[in-house]
Amino acid sequence: MPPDLLSRAFNMGDRLMPTEARRTMKARVAKAVNRSDQMNDERLRLLVEGASDYAIITLDPQGVVTTWNRGAERITAYRPEEIIGRHIACLYPHDKIEAGCPEQELKVAAVQGRFEDDNWRVRKDGSRFWANVVMTPLHDREGHLLGFGKIMRDLTERRRGEERLRLVVESAPNAMLLTNDAGIIVLINSQTERLFGYSRNELIGQPVEILVPERVRGAHPSDRATFFADPQARPMGVGRDLYGVHKDGHEIPVEIGLNPMATEEGTFVLASIIDITERKRAEATIARQAQEILEVATPVVQVWDGVVVAPLIGTLDSQRTEQFMERLLQRIVETNSPVALVDITGVPTIDTQTAQHLIETITAVRMLGAQTVLTGVRPALAQTLVHLGIDLSHIVTRSSLSAGLRVALDMLDLQVVRKNGRR
Repeated sequence: MPPDLLSRAFNMGDRLMPTEARRTMKARVAKAVNRSDQMNDERLRLLVEGASDYAIITLDPQGVVTTWNRGAERITAYRPEEIIGRHIACLYPHDKIEAGCPEQELKVAAVQGRFEDDNWRVRKDGSRFWANVVMTPLHDREGHLLGFGKIMRDLTERRRGEERLRLVVESAPNAMLLTNDAGIIVLINSQTERLFGYSRNELIGQPVEILVPERVRGAHPSDRATFFADPQARPMGVGRDLYGVHKDGHEIPVEIGLNPMATEEGTFVLASIIDITERKRAEATIARQAQEILEVATPVVQVWDGVVVAPLIGTLDSQRTEQFMERLLQRIVETNSPVALVDITGVPTIDTQTAQHLIETITAVRMLGAQTVLTGVRPALAQTLVHLGIDLSHIVTRSSLSAGLRVALDMLDLQVVRKNGRR
């Protein structure tokens, strides 16, 4: 029977038993409890002793080592007989000893119930290792301080890896930041500071949404969750214009590449951020210049009261056709012209697409109540249109612009008369 059940049985039947029987029962319960405590102590000892990846140490209230497990020996190279009885300060660098850190940590653990730190410690040979240390006080049942339990891990290799990552990130020519799966920024480089106007201390520990424009900030956690559900290296927001927000509130056009990093602490994402402000300006300049070229290449001129001429030079694509049609229709309305001459003398070849664009333009002109005369139709172009099966029978055509102008004047019931009176 378990000791606690024996104890309860004894308490329940205490008044019913003779004195001698009570003494015998108490002795049996005490023996069972003692045997159980010994077994638990042995199990705990074996567990602590067998832990080779963790240094598990106990200290007396003054910080003197009282127990030392196999993990502590592996990490520090001290054998139990070499360190038990010595103060734990022997594992600290000299500057930490002089600053009183060992004693201060004992006080914090005793008062607050726990002390944790990542810092340098020293091995037996004097070499340093980066340790994660957790220390808690040990009390007896009356609450008296018996000493401290200390667990220590060697994180030197992980720190070296983090340092290598930090150097790579810092040396990158563009802004880079590292966030955890909760979207908290844990690392940035100086380029990020320059791009967004925040200092390192202002960004680290903040949610990454601090750099997202407010108009799309609400949707970002969902996008982030989608990425972490299937983390793969990829550009962010393919097909969309992305923007970051500067500390002063202005938006910055950016391109972002995402790279997931699996670690023992979880999945992180390294974001590479490129400022494309100059590229956007260059694209806008090119687009504006292209627009200006289109306008120059598709002039619409009023040559007579009621007659506009639109000479075409080069090939017609969808963009140019749209621009040409818009300018022609606008000019017809502005001048209230009932006749439009579309001259294709400068169009080198006609294909099905070009012919279709011309027909669409002529149809649009007709919907405004105006008539179109297609001029510059050379024999070669005429043959091509026939071979392509393009029907222009409903459109007035002429071989030259001058012939087309005469047709336009006839449509307006106008005649050109020379000064001598001859037509």
